[in-house]
Amino acid sequence: MSRRTLGKTELGVLYLGWFLVDADIVVINPLLVPLAGHFQLSLATVTFALTAYLLLFGILQPIHGILSDSVGRVRVMRIGLFGIGVANLIAALAPNIGVLIAGRALAGAAAAALVPVTVAYVGDRLEPQDRQRALANLLSVSAIGFASGTLIAGVLAELVNWRAPLLVIAVSTLVLAFVYGRLPETHQPEATRISPLQRVGEVFNRGWMVFLLVFSFVEGMAMMGFFNFFNAALQLSGSGIVVAVLVTGTYGVGAVVGSRLVRLVHERLSQAALFGIGTSLLAIGYLTAALSQSVAAILVASVCCGASLAIGQSTLQVWTIQAAPATSLGTAISLGACAVFTGASISTAAAGGLAAAGDFGWLFGIAAIVTVPVVIIGTYGQARFSRVAQST
Repeated sequence: MSRRTLGKTELGVLYLGWFLVDADIVVINPLLVPLAGHFQLSLATVTFALTAYLLLFGILQPIHGILSDSVGRVRVMRIGLFGIGVANLIAALAPNIGVLIAGRALAGAAAAALVPVTVAYVGDRLEPQDRQRALANLLSVSAIGFASGTLIAGVLAELVNWRAPLLVIAVSTLVLAFVYGRLPETHQPEATRISPLQRVGEVFNRGWMVFLLVFSFVEGMAMMGFFNFFNAALQLSGSGIVVAVLVTGTYGVGAVVGSRLVRLVHERLSQAALFGIGTSLLAIGYLTAALSQSVAAILVASVCCGASLAIGQSTLQVWTIQAAPATSLGTAISLGACAVFTGASISTAAAGGLAAAGDFGWLFGIAAIVTVPVVIIGTYGQARFSRVAQST
């Protein structure tokens, strides 16, 4: 189909979808300590509810992306929203930690449909010069979802119980699944002539896509994994759950600021410069949290990490769209997202032991160290990619 600008109503629906999915990703974060107390288990054990979600959220994204190239973006996103709702109902009613982990794992598997397919939908509908701003805005909404999900979950857990936040997510996503039916579908005539394996082959036949998939795995470890422990660090340092979620909720403020910055300077700065700025903020945030887990330090770290998401991650997504084959855009983006969130799940699992021991200084110090090569290699790679693209 020919591209056109997305209308405000359509963008609003996409924003709401991303908001709810990102609220769902982090809804468990402020519940880890209460869950450990409720089920009388260690923090490391209940962290599997987060790890299982992130793992399936990561590894199943290619399946959804491939399907979206064949049967349509909107259909896949609607099925994903229905799945999130049903899975969170299971988790909310869980009688034991095993059922809770299973419900959250299923929620992650369903939520995997939303992120890459939404990015592909934006790629279908917008011209290249309009994508960076749209994706930065989506990531800003994403971070607001992170912040709001953390805040609402913490408040509901404090005032009601840990089941209430999961029920809110379940009902909201089931309703939104019907609203998504108003979005116009994107059609690709090539879909009937290209098999899923051929689509994957198209992606891996591009050298830059191979580089991006490997790089995205490491970037995901840094960008999407370690910040999940900001909330637990505050709670185990003596802060109440409401204070902890208010402080870590400033992640959304940082993302809004980062999104505004992208809108102001994306035509003046190179993609490499934007990526370097964004990921440098991530390293600064983790270093601050490594030096101190005080309220002030975690607040600064949360703002820096939120800004990094809007600036650095949006640049990586635009880079992936540019490097991907047009006929397999959904497949390429979902493979990249798979790499990001698989990396995030592994870093979260690896850090669980340090979190359980209360060694948050080491945990965030390792996060800062992991981020440094991401800054250097990503900035250089983006600059080289831009030079190659301009010369061809």
